Amino acid sequence: MKLLKAYVMITRPPNGILMFVGVLAGVAISYSKIIRFEDFVYSFIVAYTLNGSSMVLNDYFDRDVDRVNAPHRPIPSGLIKPSHAVIYSSILGLTGIIFSRLISIYCMIIAIISYLAAFTYNSSLKKTGLIGNFIVSLIVSAPFIFGATMSDGYISDRIIVFIIPVILSNTGREVIKGIADVEGDIVRRVNSIARVKGAGKAALAGSILYLLAVLFSPVPYILGCVSEYYLPIVLIADVGFIISARKIMKRPDKENAIKVKNETLLWMFIALIAYILGGIL
Repeated sequence: MKLLKAYVMITRPPNGILMFVGVLAGVAISYSKIIRFEDFVYSFIVAYTLNGSSMVLNDYFDRDVDRVNAPHRPIPSGLIKPSHAVIYSSILGLTGIIFSRLISIYCMIIAIISYLAAFTYNSSLKKTGLIGNFIVSLIVSAPFIFGATMSDGYISDRIIVFIIPVILSNTGREVIKGIADVEGDIVRRVNSIARVKGAGKAALAGSILYLLAVLFSPVPYILGCVSEYYLPIVLIADVGFIISARKIMKRPDKENAIKVKNETLLWMFIALIAYILGGIL
């Protein structure tokens, strides 16, 4: 039972669910706003398995770092062998690609590009620091593109105004996450802002990115891409981002950085709800 739990938890279920909600948000902000039941099921499998595969790969490549940063995780704790993690990740990845093809060839192309980007980040680009943070954010925005393409049948320019705040806020989260990971990043020589410039500069950079996301958040409404139902919900997320930015600026240490990066997932989830309700109502 403990081993089964380890294989589930290493896929980061909350992240996988958040990715699927991102797909639904992509459908909601598409032009047609249509999703077939089978595509609903297939897209959940795609979102969960590809995210899970990427998370397992992340833990595999970070196994030495996690012995310092997170020794409780399945690989450094010895629950899952590194070789078994690679096999597990491969099965999850192949499953996601197969089900994306069942939706459409365009969705499969988006899935493959996103998956290759995630692999490249985990294997090498993570060391680049801010560039790697930005790549992660592009990957996080992929579900929106996937969902909109699944609904419309093509990639529309409409999606751009929605993914910009996602990229800004998630890059801010990655930068702040670097404050919590400094000790392990030294081991793997990751050039995060926190490691190279210090925790204070990382907190400032992350906070600025949060605030830029907040400033950009009204744009979809201004351009008429969502209804007025979007505004009060996204305002909750905006207030959350502002509070989190203030928190990390006041105390840019490891413990607080962990709290802030976890809070950010909640603000991002609320923003997704704003996208969905603003898009369909």
